[in-house]
Amino acid sequence: MRWAVLALLLMGLTGCHVYTRDVDGLLVERAAQRVDGGFEPAPRMLPNTGGARIDKPAIGAPVTPAAFQGDKTPSKDQGQLWQRLTQYTKDIPGGEASEFNIPAKGSEREAAIKKQFPPLTKVPPLPTAQLGPDGRPVTLSDLQRIALENNPLVRQAYLDVEAARGIARQAGAYPNPTIGYEASTVGQGDTNGQRSPGQQGGFFEQTIVTMGKLKLAREAALRDLAISEQRVLQVESDVRSQVRSNYFAVLSAQKNFDIQKSMSQLAEELYYVLLQQLIAGEVAAYEPMQIRVLANQARNALMQASVRYQTAWRQLSAGLGMPTLPLTAVAGQIDVAVPVLEYDKVLEHVLSRHTDVVSATFGVERARLLARLAEVQPYPDVTLHLAFQKDYTTPPFSSVANVNVGVPFPLWNQNRGGIQAAHALLRRALADNQRVRNDLTSRLAEAFERYHNNRRILDMYKKEILPNQVQAYRAAVARHAAVGGVSYNDLVTSQQTLAGLISTYLGALSDQWTAVIDIANLMQTRDLFQTYTVDDVMPIPDVQEIHRRGWLHRRRSQLD
Repeated sequence: MRWAVLALLLMGLTGCHVYTRDVDGLLVERAAQRVDGGFEPAPRMLPNTGGARIDKPAIGAPVTPAAFQGDKTPSKDQGQLWQRLTQYTKDIPGGEASEFNIPAKGSEREAAIKKQFPPLTKVPPLPTAQLGPDGRPVTLSDLQRIALENNPLVRQAYLDVEAARGIARQAGAYPNPTIGYEASTVGQGDTNGQRSPGQQGGFFEQTIVTMGKLKLAREAALRDLAISEQRVLQVESDVRSQVRSNYFAVLSAQKNFDIQKSMSQLAEELYYVLLQQLIAGEVAAYEPMQIRVLANQARNALMQASVRYQTAWRQLSAGLGMPTLPLTAVAGQIDVAVPVLEYDKVLEHVLSRHTDVVSATFGVERARLLARLAEVQPYPDVTLHLAFQKDYTTPPFSSVANVNVGVPFPLWNQNRGGIQAAHALLRRALADNQRVRNDLTSRLAEAFERYHNNRRILDMYKKEILPNQVQAYRAAVARHAAVGGVSYNDLVTSQQTLAGLISTYLGALSDQWTAVIDIANLMQTRDLFQTYTVDDVMPIPDVQEIHRRGWLHRRRSQLD
């Protein structure tokens, strides 16, 4: 006992302090261990500094020779602007590239041009999309059918309904009776000098449920079944929404690939034309070099568009429940007419028919039934016990019957806590009804904000921005071909502006469809265009066709 007291005393005096000190020491030790040490940059050195360490001037600081030379006084040559700019470009990625010099004449010129301007890297072709099972591209309706048949979420929702149906069936089942063997008063009395076997026989026992408890439990379970059935509708709507979203993502990625392919081809054409002009001595070497950069950027965008298209299809096939489905041609186009939706009508539809609203109503009914079940729980069930026995204790050894009827007396347990909890859950269910409506209203308002904003954006692009930029691009192409026309840089600027606007318009179309799909998911409609008028959108311009029309306009002008 004394040793136990001494141990407790030592623990009280030193235990916590030692534990804290050990933890602190462990933290310090772990923090001192080197992490990611291989990524520490080496000290930066600049030429003509004698090996001195130089830090890059802060962003916003004036770019002066002193900022690059430390405390040394800059020389006259080092203070010139072109030297500072040249030195600055050496500090950026690619700054180690050597200067290029194209000879003015001779065979060395052609060799220098070939060395400095090698052929552009070829872009891997887009994988060929196969046709659908019917020998045609798959439609949105086809994709919906495949998803509803194969998506595991839908199957799980239906199995949840079967489980709820079984639970409801079991909830109303009456308790089984108990049948058994019973012996009593064994050893009582004396028969022929032997102890009596007493009373031997069987018994039957049954619990009689009162106050309609089984009916209440069954009705509550049936409300759970109804909620599970609403869950099926919700899951089907979510799957349809996912298919729609992935479907338009594929259309958007496919159209974006076509646009980037056209822009890459135009940039390549401009580059090779300028390269021919360089060989002929009509332009300086930096002009095709600048266009080469743009052409390679267009190629990078094209490769990214190719990967995005394939990724969009993989996401679509995964949503269908068939992740290994090969790339398949999809019917439709991203610039199809958009449904015209009215907020007030849609809100009324959502607040009256959405599965969350219906489920919340069933939830209130279920909570009310469970509250009533908790209230009647203290009322005891009757236990009936019947026994039929042969009496071996005294002659004439006849048969006897025993009847016991009993009820538990609710003295200590009156289920007051259960009643309190059930009523609290009922009030919560009533509040949840309003919460669901508030949540749906908020989600619908946010979706309509995106819907209206993108409609305005698309309308402006349709009426002004795209037509004006198309006119400007055609005019730039036509003027460039004329004597004394615009430079290739201006033409490229116009082309890049058009490409940027088309990409932005394509993004707005995708955002518009995302908003429409979100609204349709809240409406849980089976058809995006079933009951609504549509608003036509501006078709995405064909860049190649625009380019051809510009040259055709130029040629007709020359003929006139």
